[in-house]
Amino acid sequence: MFDHRLLLFATPRQIGILDWRPGHMHWLGEFPANTEGLAAFRKIVVRHAQLPVLLVADTVDEDYRSEILPHVQGRARDELLTRKLKQVFRNTRFTGAWRQTREAAGRRDDRYLLAALPDAEWLTPWLSVLHNERVPLAGVTPLALAYQHLLEKLREQSSHTLLACRLNNGLRLSYYHNGLLRFSRLIGGDAPTQLPGNAADEIAKTQLYLSGQRILPREARLHVLLLDPTGQLDSAQAQLNADPAFSTRVIDMPSLARALRIPDDFLAATPEVAPLAAIAGETLQLNLAPPELLQPHTEFRWRRGLHAAAGIVTVLGLGLAAAYWLHARDLDDQTHQLAQQYQQLDARYQAIARTFPTQAMAPEQIVQTVGLARQLNSAQTDVAALLATIGQTLLATPDITLDSLNWTDESPVPTGAVRVSLDAGLTPFDGNYRAAMQRIEGFMHTLQAMPGVQDVSLRSSPVNADSNSTLSGKTLNVDAADAPTARFSLSLLFREARP
Repeated sequence: MFDHRLLLFATPRQIGILDWRPGHMHWLGEFPANTEGLAAFRKIVVRHAQLPVLLVADTVDEDYRSEILPHVQGRARDELLTRKLKQVFRNTRFTGAWRQTREAAGRRDDRYLLAALPDAEWLTPWLSVLHNERVPLAGVTPLALAYQHLLEKLREQSSHTLLACRLNNGLRLSYYHNGLLRFSRLIGGDAPTQLPGNAADEIAKTQLYLSGQRILPREARLHVLLLDPTGQLDSAQAQLNADPAFSTRVIDMPSLARALRIPDDFLAATPEVAPLAAIAGETLQLNLAPPELLQPHTEFRWRRGLHAAAGIVTVLGLGLAAAYWLHARDLDDQTHQLAQQYQQLDARYQAIARTFPTQAMAPEQIVQTVGLARQLNSAQTDVAALLATIGQTLLATPDITLDSLNWTDESPVPTGAVRVSLDAGLTPFDGNYRAAMQRIEGFMHTLQAMPGVQDVSLRSSPVNADSNSTLSGKTLNVDAADAPTARFSLSLLFREARP
């Protein structure tokens, strides 16, 4: 769809129109260069105004120059070519430059083919119709370039090729070096080229001109291809082959039709479609149209690019929407399956729960019972071991009198241990608190050294070290009977030592 286009084959006498798209072409007819022809041409253009147009010009007034220019790119290249085209062709409107190759040695400059249509006033009526109807003109190119693509379709491999084609009562001679156009000339229908000898003479003159201009090396052998739908050039083959400077081959119409992939009868009826079909799907390498004529085509390409981008975005959006929809369907299926599994498991649980025995107590009571059982099953501290440890400590410190002893194994005491509170006093006590504290510290060290005793701390002492308390007492010596008591309390953690 994007390659659908119109191809115009224009001569000073008439113009032909080919409706082309890949795999299909339709010849819309030829229109003479008069008022009736312009009117008919306008009707065809209006009917196909949305299609891009490529105009192939076939005229005697054409000029080709081969130039070697410095290798530059971008804006510098555009400025260089603009100056060169003005220098070579002056004020000619239809000019163009084609960068063909790059030199292999030296500065590696670029080789350009400069082309122009010096007298193209006959194109003005046709181009005016296209401009008035805002038809996207892709370009104007010479017929010799279309024949270059024709040689590519014929798979011609010769280094020096001269294509002699007779079309519309004119003989066009085009020279190609390594498949690239270097020179072309048209001998009009008024010249006597109908005779085979005259055609051979024109080919020989062209060979001499190319050698004189150093376009064709003098020692090179020129391979001539004869293409004539009417068959009038076929007899010139023998005369050219007699000259060792030439090798000649005739291109028959069936071979040409197979190379272009078009029906034989269609090609025989309209031979003009051969060069048009050859260049139809190719990139335009030599464009002679001025920039003002190409503006509608630039707008056309922007519109087509935007449409293509919108189409791509639409396709991607539809693809994403389809993917999300499929994913949502998959999630719905998974949810449905999980719901079914839940219902099945719940039904099995209910069936099993109905077989359970009747509970005699509430679940909270069961939890309390289990906790109490675990507590009862846990290891209990041996009270005898605790008392033995305390007793051994008191035997080691006979000046300590035990007043009370209690213990507990409730939280936050670690499992298997008991928190012990011990109240005792110093006997005898002479009122010397410094000595009393030393005796208490000795008792604590002795108790700490016993097996299973941990974390011994003093909870209360005979001396109140609080800074807010009031000091009281006597500094004189007192009798033992009147001496105050020195009582203290200890806290310790006891864990029975197990072998």
